[in-house]
Formats: sequence, C-alpha cells, structure tokens
Amino acid sequence: MDMANWQNYRSTVNGMPAVFTANIEDVEKYHGKDLDKIVQFTIAYKADDETGLPSEVEYDKLINRVFKILAQLTALPNVFFAGHFICNAQAKMHFYCEYENLVVETLQQIDFVKDINVQKDLSWDTYFDFLLASPLEIKLNATEELLDLLKNKGRDLSDTYLVEHSFHFDEEEKMFPFMDELSLGDYSFTTLQYSAQAIQFNEDDEPYFLVKLEQEISLDNGEIFEQVERFEKLAGQFSGEYIGWECDSLMDANKQLN
Repeated sequence: MDMANWQNYRSTVNGMPAVFTANIEDVEKYHGKDLDKIVQFTIAYKADDETGLPSEVEYDKLINRVFKILAQLTALPNVFFAGHFICNAQAKMHFYCEYENLVVETLQQIDFVKDINVQKDLSWDTYFDFLLASPLEIKLNATEELLDLLKNKGRDLSDTYLVEHSFHFDEEEKMFPFMDELSLGDYSFTTLQYSAQAIQFNEDDEPYFLVKLEQEISLDNGEIFEQVERFEKLAGQFSGEYIGWECDSLMDANKQLN
C-alpha cells in the first residue's frame, strides 16, 4: 500500500479538530465488487491538549498501531482500507470487505482495538460522503499550506498581498453571467479578466474558458478562507469550477492552490 495515494487533510468532527486520511488507491478495483460491508473500530490515544489531537510521541505510537492493523487486514481476501480520522483522543478506522467475519475475528485478537462495528454500505457512502475530502476542504487545507509557506519565507501576513483567483467554465454562456455577478455583487477586486477563446493545452484535455480576479488583501485575519468558501460556492452556482488562488509572493515559485 502506497501512502502517496493517501489523501490527508484537516477538518472538524462535532466541533473538534480532526485529521482525515482517505485511501484513493485502487478504488475502482474494489468499489462495486461485493465489498458491501464496512467494518469500523477505534484506537484510543492520549490527547496532547484541548484540541484532542495527539502529541508527536503519541502520534508515532498511534501510526505504528495503524500499520500493524493494515498489515493484518489487507492480507485478508477482498478487504479495502477506506481511511481513518483522528479526533478527540481516538482514531477511527474504516475497512470495506466481503467477508466481515474474517475481519472481525482478526480485530478481536488485537488488544488495543475497541468498538468494532459492522454495517451494510452498498454505495460506499461513508467513503465518498465522509472520508473523502470535498473540493472545498482540499482548497481550505491548501490555503493553510500556502500561508505556512509564506511565514516560512519570513513574510508578514499582515502585509497587503496581490491575490489572484482563477475560475474555469466549460461554456462561454456560463462565464458571462458569473462575471456579471462579480461586477454587480458585493465582491471586492482590482481587476477582472477572461479568455475570449477556449483554452486547451493538450489534446486530451477538455477546453475551458478562464476567468481571473485580482484583489489586494492581507492574509492574517482569516479573510482569505472566507473568500475561498465564497468563490467555491459562487462558481458552483454558475456551473463553473473555482480553481484556487495564488499571490504575487509565490507566483515565481509556481505554487498554486488546486
């Protein structure tokens, strides 16, 4: 199992900070192939502080336990590791399987595994609707990474930055009403540009129309997160896609949220 095919992101569960991992490797191989039961269980750990997340030492101990379980369960026939989340002093793991009795019997032999539960999940709703990150969650996590990158470069987030947001539309007719909404609505920007013709870099790519919006904002007050959520929702209302943002301080490094 390749950890490079794990989707990791931060979110919340019941108002508590949570770290999610979703396995995106070989999903097509297992989805819809009689793996219609989901086995869920928990592993307790000692939380570091009021966040409910583990310290570095506790995290290492927890991950060792996670990999011990992965080694045993993925050796069984027709088992798919869907993912896990870490929150509020426990990690909850999720496996899809065809033969749930084999999985449960194996787990019952591991002393640190608690709260084993088996449910029918024909459509893999837990995986697609809960474990897998939404496009917005991916963009919010990437925003945190970009802000950390700026701070690591010694930049002051309270400075004013030129931020460029990008949007894609598969049809010109969807793009212009979107731009009208930006121009007439309560949106602050310095420039608004669009491509007069569809863009297609490779033959296999779908052509798209591009909209770029520039604004000057500081990055120390949470406003950029509000903008990301707002633009994600607005683009969806016009059947477009919000690609993300980049700023003048990182464009040279070709670092973009997407």
